[in-house]
Amino acid sequence: MTTTTRDMQGLMKDAGVDPALVDAIVPDRPLLDQGIDSVDFPAIAVAVEKKYGVNMADADAAKLKTLNDLVALSTVSERAEALRRLAAEPWRMPEQGPFSVGFYTPADGPGVARLFYTVYGDGYPIDTFYLPERLSEEHRAGRIRSVVARIPDGQVVSQVALYRSSPPNPGLYENGLGLTLPSFRSSLAFGRCNQLLLTLPGSEGIDAIFGEAVCNHVVTQKLSLRAGALETALEPALMPARAYEAEQSAEGRVGCVMCFKVYRDVRRPLCLPSCYDGQLRFMLEGLGVDRELIPGDERLPAGAGRLDTVRFAHAGVARCAVQAAGEDLPSLLATLEAELRQEGYAVLQCFVPLGASWGGAVAGALARAGFFLGGLLPVWFGEDGLLLLKLFVDPEFDSMKMYSA
Repeated sequence: MTTTTRDMQGLMKDAGVDPALVDAIVPDRPLLDQGIDSVDFPAIAVAVEKKYGVNMADADAAKLKTLNDLVALSTVSERAEALRRLAAEPWRMPEQGPFSVGFYTPADGPGVARLFYTVYGDGYPIDTFYLPERLSEEHRAGRIRSVVARIPDGQVVSQVALYRSSPPNPGLYENGLGLTLPSFRSSLAFGRCNQLLLTLPGSEGIDAIFGEAVCNHVVTQKLSLRAGALETALEPALMPARAYEAEQSAEGRVGCVMCFKVYRDVRRPLCLPSCYDGQLRFMLEGLGVDRELIPGDERLPAGAGRLDTVRFAHAGVARCAVQAAGEDLPSLLATLEAELRQEGYAVLQCFVPLGASWGGAVAGALARAGFFLGGLLPVWFGEDGLLLLKLFVDPEFDSMKMYSA
């Protein structure tokens, strides 16, 4: 079963931590800043070890700073067990032959896990696709809508999905997770899956879609553009090299192009930061969205800023969304950057809301702190967003394969 923040809070209470204190914990804030003391923390660590069968060295325990960190640790244990099982199971690549296409059912879970393991080995950064039970939970909740191609014995040979990922906007789904067994890549399996999947946008709460098309080849970029999406952002060095070791399809980290298509929209305000005014006006062309352009503030407001940060340790990527602007925002980002560099991360992505004028001040502050423009993210927050990046590795721009209609 998937471990949630609520599950972890229950475990903390069972370990003897004050229930009122546990219920008030903010998942992404350091526990030691929220009343968890030197007595509580060792008790929590022991409970986590016992519950999830992990052995934590003192150095590992010291890295568990937030409730989210504890949840992530339990997930690592689940992932490791799933990968051991996949490695031990006897399996042989099926030959190309007849297939049928349909929407995902729970019976497809093990086949999807096998497909991801065959294509990516143990290097795919998102745990869900190695864990059939969790994958089915995500489908039941409507957070993933997948189409699969099955052969007569039930094995899954291709799949593609719409799914909720990083955007806070629940009506914006990512179009991706498209992969096919090598023996079926000359068939129509993937094309038929994608054709059925794209009957969903514009209904069932899917107001817009976007894709992160990889740049170690141009196939998914072509598919995105042919579906009517438009490139609006670039994510250099997003995917770890180990995700491509099984098929030896990339020598280093792999970048992505972000493409968006909005199916249902309303007129919205869009802040234009002075430092990126021309670039954003250019990116808006052809998107087919109606925006009221407003000038951005030049100075950060007084008060405290707030970041919501998610770390993808397997990928070496951290994503932070600016929840509130404040004069301390540069120092918050500097602290986060120092932690990420120390822990060997490769990429820091920052998502800035552009529905209010303070977005301009935030963009300016990040530009002065060394972040560079990734691009425009339509309806990312409900309102539009801005992607700003800082890289701690060589992005290897020369190796990126780009396609544009």
